[in-house]
Amino acid sequence: MKTYQIQLLNCNNHNIEISKYLQIMTEIPKEDADQIVSNVPVVLYENLDEECTGYFETALDYYQAEYKILPMPEECTIPKFPSRQVIVLGRVVDYFGQRSDFVQLARKYGFSRKKQLSQTPFAAKDGLNKEQAVKLCQEFTNIGMRAQIVRSKKKPVPIEEKKKSFWNII
Repeated sequence: MKTYQIQLLNCNNHNIEISKYLQIMTEIPKEDADQIVSNVPVVLYENLDEECTGYFETALDYYQAEYKILPMPEECTIPKFPSRQVIVLGRVVDYFGQRSDFVQLARKYGFSRKKQLSQTPFAAKDGLNKEQAVKLCQEFTNIGMRAQIVRSKKKPVPIEEKKKSFWNII
């Protein structure tokens, strides 16, 4: 499989967001991610397949970073991943009910409501199947948030939607 190298050339004052994104995508410690983005230009990754390269390209474009994507000379085998993760990149629009809509999504999909919408990016939910990830991503779009679906090594976990009962209404 054809693979690529990503070079980060300039963060354009989005060091914090790009550092957080690297932490989410690679599970590296904050200090390491901060050091990477403070030492630009730097090679972020080598041997990324086209799909994973696209994730970084989308996020780096969103944060208006300067980067290069170069093909690697040799092909590499990339494993398959069974599930998806939804990462919130940031706000596209801001409106009054956004926080309450976010809390409703968190209840529905079972992720933390304690996230501050201004402190993006953050991983909203991991271990989703493709359909669930698409649905959650669309719901974030509907409340004015930019979200991204990326593959994950976690096993897909079914989401139990909470049924409305008489006691929940009161």
